[in-house]
Amino acid sequence: MSERFAWVSDLERGEWLRPMEAEPPESILSVVPRGFGAYARVLHPVERDRPRRTRTWQGLDETTYFEGVDDIEASLETERATWAQAAASFGTTMHAQAQYARLVRRDDGEVDGVIAADGWRYGDTSEGCLDAVSLAAASAVLARHTTTPDAGVAAIWEGWGGLLSSAGVAHFVPESSGRRPARHADEDTDEDTDEDTDEDTGRGAAPSLRDRLAAAGRAGLAGAQAVLTARSGAARNGPEPGSGLLSREIATGPRFELHGDTGRRYVLFEAGAADFADAAWPARAPWVDDAVWAHSPSILWPDDHAWVLATEIDFDSTLVAGTTALVRELMETPGLEVLPLRTDADLTRDGDLLDRPE
Repeated sequence: MSERFAWVSDLERGEWLRPMEAEPPESILSVVPRGFGAYARVLHPVERDRPRRTRTWQGLDETTYFEGVDDIEASLETERATWAQAAASFGTTMHAQAQYARLVRRDDGEVDGVIAADGWRYGDTSEGCLDAVSLAAASAVLARHTTTPDAGVAAIWEGWGGLLSSAGVAHFVPESSGRRPARHADEDTDEDTDEDTDEDTGRGAAPSLRDRLAAAGRAGLAGAQAVLTARSGAARNGPEPGSGLLSREIATGPRFELHGDTGRRYVLFEAGAADFADAAWPARAPWVDDAVWAHSPSILWPDDHAWVLATEIDFDSTLVAGTTALVRELMETPGLEVLPLRTDADLTRDGDLLDRPE
């Protein structure tokens, strides 16, 4: 068994993926390699909420609804949701090439906080990262479909803030106030408006899931509010490599690079599927300092190359290449939303032909 999450300096471990560079950039085969029996798409879950009292956001004045409410989180029914549930709420069509924005009837602009006719308000998906619970569920299946469940490689994108140096790190910290989370001065804001606007109705949208729950909500800390604060050592001070989570040796060490100058450069670590089968894996991963915001591997493969799991940094879904049996079991796994995928699938916005805006 390989040493869990030890740094891998031998870049030859990833060379078998090099043929992906010959694929068209829009092809899923540039994300997971060709030659496998089956392919699948693991959709990143979203969150939705609605007021417990009315069970709908429709017809409410969100600007006054929370007046006098001491515990905003307790007043809301909040749950993890699938893309299929979002499609049902918005009357759109769920399919393998679906794009989340189009499922919730948005083609451009803000997606977080959109309100469906059935009263649910939906959050946005996460890009470039599969949440720890979903990864654990998938990894338990992946471990059963390899002869080396305890040995493999996890490739972590080097661009995550705070990984190689202290640049780009920010944290959400609990605040006792019952008000909306305040934005840090360096965060992108629209200073001309005080609220988001619902595109369909022109009404002011209520505080979004991200605004209300932030880090605390995903950790299950009901009633907590959050304020974005920057860690000491801001990017403008030019922190040295090794001042982040990873040691200087790792931060200045060799990178596994794919697709030329696209910025897909990865730090490699020893890791088998079994290492991620426990949802507590973030506590052991050297590239994670906050389990709530743990970054999943950008690419994960076992030493026997039986499958590949990849989360492209701009995708809100994770791709898997493996056997038909593996894909079938993933599709049947509770807690995961998995759809089989053709190798010629188009996962760009224009690939969703069934949910084009009216």
